[in-house]
Amino acid sequence: MSNIIHCILVFFTALAATFLMTPPVVRFALRHGIVDKPGERRVNVRIVARFGGPAMFFGFVAACFVAWPYVDGMLWILLGASIIVATGVIDDVRTLSAGVKLVGQVGAAVLMFATGSRLEFITNPLGGYFYFPLWLSFLFTVFWIVGVTNTLNLIDGLDGLAAGITCIASLTFLLVSVQKGQIESALLAALMAGVTAGFLRWNFYPAKTFMGDSGALFLGFMVSVIALKGAFKSTTVLSFLVPVLALGVPIFDTSFAIVRRVKARQPVMTAPDKGHLHHRLLAAGWRHRDAVLLMYIITLALSVAALLIIRAWWLALYLVAGIIVLTGLLIALGKIKPSKGKSHG
Repeated sequence: MSNIIHCILVFFTALAATFLMTPPVVRFALRHGIVDKPGERRVNVRIVARFGGPAMFFGFVAACFVAWPYVDGMLWILLGASIIVATGVIDDVRTLSAGVKLVGQVGAAVLMFATGSRLEFITNPLGGYFYFPLWLSFLFTVFWIVGVTNTLNLIDGLDGLAAGITCIASLTFLLVSVQKGQIESALLAALMAGVTAGFLRWNFYPAKTFMGDSGALFLGFMVSVIALKGAFKSTTVLSFLVPVLALGVPIFDTSFAIVRRVKARQPVMTAPDKGHLHHRLLAAGWRHRDAVLLMYIITLALSVAALLIIRAWWLALYLVAGIIVLTGLLIALGKIKPSKGKSHG
């Protein structure tokens, strides 16, 4: 019971801190011209602040101090997240090349591996475990962190899309971690669910601010670390499917984007296109808000499927109930109402 109380405390600390810090960060961004302007590849029709990353990071730091005594290596996680956010902030302000951003991501991933957050083994279906050689563990860990970090960045194309998907995935990780007694991943998942819930008040359609690369990269990095702390340390092979399915929308969307760009002989990381799922939905006539909600529903369905696969029947019900409660909370906080116009996340 005390672990659940700690998770609740961390969740609401992160939510409140992010909720309160976002408006002043938005004002700072508008004052200094850190904005997204309407353009050919943009779906927003007005100038919007693009600096949500620092706002979420402030909420993350505030909640870190609450979770600190219970999470081994929290200092290193905070440092890794700082590297990711700093890289993203510079990109949001001055624009960095894909290579430079990749160096920052790999640096943060190497730090996580060196300090113990790594993919070390898989369950042997015939019994026992198969432990990876150190070099293979290193490759898998860095590939996972960098890969997921970029999938969240690529899916960030509509208001509230990346934040909402991360929130649903984090709640899924939280339920599984609590059930398995993995307090570290449970607290980190509660933290990120709170951060994204607090930010959604300002990022959901029509957005008052976008998260920018600093925010999207931060979300991707953190959910990858949560999986390393939780699902990937499970003794059940099916548990590996939980993070893969919970993050199914951005993972599948990015996989198709890679295939599409390779087939067209375009640079994988830097070639802009409008072939992402959210772009296709808009092109098919879906309204902005409806397209986002559809992708939320798909993420929720995949998360529930993951819980059913590991036979966590009650957790699947808890997840659906939790999303309903959280939706009501966000409506109460933000008084979210249907509105007209286009924007971008």
